[in-house]
Amino acid sequence: MPARMRVFAKVKPGEEEAFEAAFQEVTRKVKGTRGHVKDELLRDATEPKQEGEPTKYILLSEWESIEAFLAWEDAPIHKNTTTPMRPHWAGAVERRMYEVAFRLSD
Repeated sequence: MPARMRVFAKVKPGEEEAFEAAFQEVTRKVKGTRGHVKDELLRDATEPKQEGEPTKYILLSEWESIEAFLAWEDAPIHKNTTTPMRPHWAGAVERRMYEVAFRLSD
């Protein structure tokens, strides 16, 4: 069953550009991983950010199944691949896994 992973992260003020570049680097490395479909990075645009506050992001990834994602996440390459993003995070990130319950066809 298709699955989506959502990671909620806050990025240190002033490091948004470097974080987005690191995300793109990670995405290029993950491309072609068995079961991986695509990645997206969403930057919060709903609330005015006050100076000095972290910027909120959602990292979305689409996988063929939760099992495919977990196989990649449990592999040693996962931590090495995602390392470039980690220095930019402001605190812990929150990960959620979702199964696609319904999809309207094109």
